[in-house]
Amino acid sequence: MTPQRWRRVKNIFDAALDAAPEGRESLLAEACAGDPALREDVTHLLESFDRSDSFIETTAVAENLGLFDGPAPAISEGDQIGHYRIDKQIGSGGMGEVYLATDEKLGRRVAIKILREEFARHEDNVRRFLREAKAASSLNHPNILVIHEISIGDETNYIVSEFVEGETLRQRLGGKPLNLAEVLDITIQVAEALNTAHGASIVHRDIKPENIALRPDGYVKVLDFGLAKLVEKREDFLQSDGNQTAKGIIMGTVNYMSPEQAKGNEVDERTDVFSLGVVLYEMIAGVTPFRGDTKSETFANLINAEPQPLSRHAPNIVGELERIVSNALSKEPGARYQTMKDLLTDLKGLRKQLEFENGYNGNARRDTVTGIFASGELPELLRPDRNSIAVLPFTNIGADVENEYFCDGLAEELLNALAKIKDLKVAARTSAFSFKGKNTTVSEIGNALNVRTVLEGSVRRSGDRLRITAKLINAEDGYQLWSERFDGEMRDIFKLQDEITLVVIDKLKVNFLSKEKAAVLKRMTENPEAYQLYAKGKLHSSRLVLPEVQKGIAYFEQAIAVDPGYAPAYVELANAYTPMVLTNDARPSDVMPKAKAAARKAIELDDALAEAHTALAVTTFWYDFDPGEAEKQHRRALELDPRSSQSRFAYAHFLSNTGRHDEALVEIRRARELDPISLVTNAIEGQILFFAGEDDEALKSLQATAEMDSNFWLTSLFMTRIYMKRGSWDEAIAAATKARDLSHGNSEAIASIGSAQAKAGKTADARVILRDLEERAKVRYVPSCTLAQLYLALGEKEKALDLLEISFTNRAAIMAFLKVDPGWDALRSEPRFVGLMQKMNLG
Repeated sequence: MTPQRWRRVKNIFDAALDAAPEGRESLLAEACAGDPALREDVTHLLESFDRSDSFIETTAVAENLGLFDGPAPAISEGDQIGHYRIDKQIGSGGMGEVYLATDEKLGRRVAIKILREEFARHEDNVRRFLREAKAASSLNHPNILVIHEISIGDETNYIVSEFVEGETLRQRLGGKPLNLAEVLDITIQVAEALNTAHGASIVHRDIKPENIALRPDGYVKVLDFGLAKLVEKREDFLQSDGNQTAKGIIMGTVNYMSPEQAKGNEVDERTDVFSLGVVLYEMIAGVTPFRGDTKSETFANLINAEPQPLSRHAPNIVGELERIVSNALSKEPGARYQTMKDLLTDLKGLRKQLEFENGYNGNARRDTVTGIFASGELPELLRPDRNSIAVLPFTNIGADVENEYFCDGLAEELLNALAKIKDLKVAARTSAFSFKGKNTTVSEIGNALNVRTVLEGSVRRSGDRLRITAKLINAEDGYQLWSERFDGEMRDIFKLQDEITLVVIDKLKVNFLSKEKAAVLKRMTENPEAYQLYAKGKLHSSRLVLPEVQKGIAYFEQAIAVDPGYAPAYVELANAYTPMVLTNDARPSDVMPKAKAAARKAIELDDALAEAHTALAVTTFWYDFDPGEAEKQHRRALELDPRSSQSRFAYAHFLSNTGRHDEALVEIRRARELDPISLVTNAIEGQILFFAGEDDEALKSLQATAEMDSNFWLTSLFMTRIYMKRGSWDEAIAAATKARDLSHGNSEAIASIGSAQAKAGKTADARVILRDLEERAKVRYVPSCTLAQLYLALGEKEKALDLLEISFTNRAAIMAFLKVDPGWDALRSEPRFVGLMQKMNLG
C-alpha cells in the first residue's frame, strides 16, 4: 500500500470511528464510492479494531473471558495463604493483586498473585488457564520467571512465583533511550528466554517493557506468561483448527502486539519476534514505533503504517542493528525472522562484531545492568565512532585580524560538507567551535565531543592569495594522521574547499556513495563575495548579543543582495531574527514576519534544506501559534537531516511547550548527544525537565550546565522557576538577580525578581520593580505577559488576564509557554485563560 493510499484509508477509518454506528454504513458507501478495494481495506481495519477494543491493554485472561469484574479478596499483612505469610502488597492489575510473601516451609521470599473470585466460575476457562500456566511453569531457564505453585480451588485462587528484586524495563526506560551495551544485553537475554519457550511450543504473546524485569546482578527475567499459548509446529499449525485460544480474539498490548495478533488472526512464535522488535526499537529510540495520539491511531499505524526510521531517533545507529530491527518489525510474518533463534544469532553476531571493532566485552561484567558503559552516558549507540570527526575553527595567521570570519566560515563549510556523509559522525558546530581560543589538547577535545579524529588548520590570506594548511589528528593519542597545504586565490575558494573535503574523506576511509558525493560538492553559491558576506554574518550573529546580531542581519541582507539565490543566507537571516523575540529584544510584529518570509524563500530556493524547514517551524509556532503546521515542518526537517542538532533542539522545544514531555526529552537528549557542549541545549534540557514535573532532575541538569559556564544567564533564569515553585524565595531572588545582571537587564529576569519578592511578602519592593518595568515599556519593548507574571504574583488576577490578552494580540513568544509553565497555574481555572489557550491551539 502506497503512503497516499494509506493516508486515504486512515482518514476514512478515523471518520468511521467517530461516526455513530447507524451512520457508519452510509459514510463508507459515500467515501469509498467506486472503489471496492478501498472499502475492503477500511472494513477490514474496522473489524480488527472492533475485535480489539475490549481487550487491548488489559490482561487477556481476565478481560477477554469476563472473569475479573468483582472485587479481589481482602488480604492483609500477616494473613496466611497455605504455608505463605503475606508481608505486603506490591502491585495490582486486571487479574487481581500481587503480594510479597514468605514461604514458611523453605524460608524464602515469593510473589503471590491473588486471582479474583469470579475466576473459578468458568470451568472451561480454568482448565485452559491451568493447561497454559502449567506449560509456562514447566520452562526451566535462568531468564524466565520461576513458577513455584498454582492453586485453583473454592476459596483463594493464586499463583506463587519467585520474587524478583530490581526494576522493570519500563522503569529503566523512563521515556529515554538506553546505550548500546544495555540494549544488546537485555534483548539477547529476553530472546534466549523466548527461544526456550518456543522450543516447548509456548508463545508468550505479551512481550513489553512491563513484563521484562532487570535484577541488580544484571540478569533479565521474562514475566507473566498469562497470555501464553501452546502452538503446534508451524507446518501443523497452519493446517490445524486446534488453536487453544478462541479465534478472532485480540490478546496483548496494542503498542507491542504484532499485526496478525491485532487482526485476531492465528499467531505463532513470530508474533513474539515482532513484539521484541518493538521493545528493541523503544530501547534505542525512547519511543515506540507505531505510537499514535489515540488507541485507534496506534492500532491503525500498527496494521498499515511503517515506523519512522531508527536513524531519525539515533542518527549514528549501527547499520546492522537498524537492519535487525527492520527485519523483526516486518508486517508480514513470512518476511520477518522465522524463529527467535534466527534473531538471537544476528544479535549475538552484532555484539561480537562490536567487541572486535570497539574493544569492549559485553559479558565482561555483571555488577550492573548498564553493562559495558558503566556511566550509561552513550545512548548514541557507540563509543567514539570509528568514523567520527570534529572540525575546529581554522587559525588566522595572516596580518589582517579581520579575516577571522573567513577562517570560521571555511571550517563551517567543511563541517557542513562532511556532515552530509551518512557513514561519518561530525560534531556539531556549536560544540566544535566552543574550543576556539582555548588551550585545550586534541585528546581533551576528542573526549568531550566523543570523536576519534580532529580536523584543524590555518589560513594565511594576503590580498586575494590564500594558503590553507589542513591537518587530521588522531584524538586518542594526538598523533598527526595527515597534513597538506593548499594554495590558490580567493576566486578559487569553492574549489579549494571541495579539494580539502575529498582528501579528508579519503584519509578517513569513509564509505562514500555517489549521491553523497553530489551532496558534498553541492555549492549553495558560486559568488565569492556573497560567501564572504555570509561568513561575516555568521561570525557576528553567533555572538548572541543584540548589537552583534544586528550586524549579522546586515551582512546576510548584503549577501542576499549580491546573490538572491543564496538559500543559506535566508535561513541565517531568519535564525538571527527569531532569538530577538524569544529574549524580548524586539517586538514580534517587527521581526517575525521577516523571519517567516526569509524561511519561506529559503524553502522555495532549496526544499531539501533542513534548516529552512526548522526556521519556518519556529516562526509558525512562536508567532502564528499554529502547532499543526509547525510540527509538519519540524518532521520534514528531521526527515531531511536526522543528525541536525539544531532541528532536534527546536523540535524538542516545540514538543515541550505543547505538553508532550516524554517525546521532548527524547529529542533534547538527541540534540545534546549531537552537540554536547552547547550551553543553550543543556539549559533547555533543564527547562524541559522542569516543565515535565521532574524538578530535582531539572535542577541537577541546570547545575551541571552552570558548571560548564557560570556566566550563561538562561541557566540562572530557569533555576529561578524551580526555586519559585519550591517556595525558596531567597534562592529565587538571587538566581533571578544573577540572570538580570548577566543578561544586561532582560525584562523577564527583572520581572522574576519582582515575582519572587511578591511571593516572599516583600510587596513594596515588588511594586517598585513593576513601576520600573512599566516605565521601561514606554520606551522599549517589554512583553505584556512579562508584566502579567508580576501582577499575578501580587494577586491581581484580572489585571494579569488583561495583559495576557494583549500579549496574545501582539503575538508575544512567551505566550507559547502558557500550557506548561507552572507559573500560570493560578489562572488555569479562569474562563478567560482557558479561552486564550484555545485561541493559541494549546487547549
